Amino acid sequence: MNYFFDTDKINKLLDDFYLTTGIAVVFYDSEMNLKVKTKHSQYCLCIRQDSTRKRNCNRSNLAHMKEAAQSKKTVCYTCHAGIMETIIPVIYEETIIGFMQIGQFRDENGEYSSSEKVALALEAYKLPSDQMLRLYEELPVVSDEKFEALKKIMRILIKSLWNDSLIRHNRSMLSVKIEQYISEHLKDKIGVEDICQRFFLSKNALYRLFEAEFDMPIGRYILNRRIQLSVDALRNTGMPIATIAAECGFSDYNYFIRAFKKQMGITPLQYRKSN
Repeated sequence: MNYFFDTDKINKLLDDFYLTTGIAVVFYDSEMNLKVKTKHSQYCLCIRQDSTRKRNCNRSNLAHMKEAAQSKKTVCYTCHAGIMETIIPVIYEETIIGFMQIGQFRDENGEYSSSEKVALALEAYKLPSDQMLRLYEELPVVSDEKFEALKKIMRILIKSLWNDSLIRHNRSMLSVKIEQYISEHLKDKIGVEDICQRFFLSKNALYRLFEAEFDMPIGRYILNRRIQLSVDALRNTGMPIATIAAECGFSDYNYFIRAFKKQMGITPLQYRKSN
């Protein structure tokens, strides 16, 4: 989405939050791209030293942001390394424009994080349990009461991003909502008629809107988004390429190969091997 993010001020705000609470906060835009620098505990830094474990961190984040995007609700979960993390969708006028991730802590009742869960993760990754468990014990402990307070503070912080213009959009809300609708239906067959009917637009009005606000026809925009979705899948999953094509809304596998090569300069298989 076409939003302006004042990343310097957002970073400062989240730095202050971390300094005050000891809880790390990360901000992603609606396309699940990291917008501010990430703070990692010593435990997480050790986990992320290996490329496979780092990739699993990113996959875990992505999967739970997708879950939060679908439900439009806060999602709490156990990350692949056994600690608690939380995704809070940032919503403006019923439209998701980003995600706040708070985490790298232990929940007091052990529902999401525990030494047993960490031990299982360490065993799977063949990491030294004594050293890593000591680092795990250094993570802050959050009670249910404190967690509810954290969520309330985060809601206030999210409102301040808008009120202080640290986030603002440069387009009409109509185009923002159409863009989100397309994002949510990339795997499906998206017809111009369906979009026009849903948003009470004529075809000419829809075409004019995309030329004015996206500087491209709607068909090209949808194709670009599907190609980008396939790029993410090629980098972050082991799915067969034919499955990725179908999951990204391409009913014709050969057309997917041609479209991907035209846009990326190489075939999907070559892209996967190079990454």
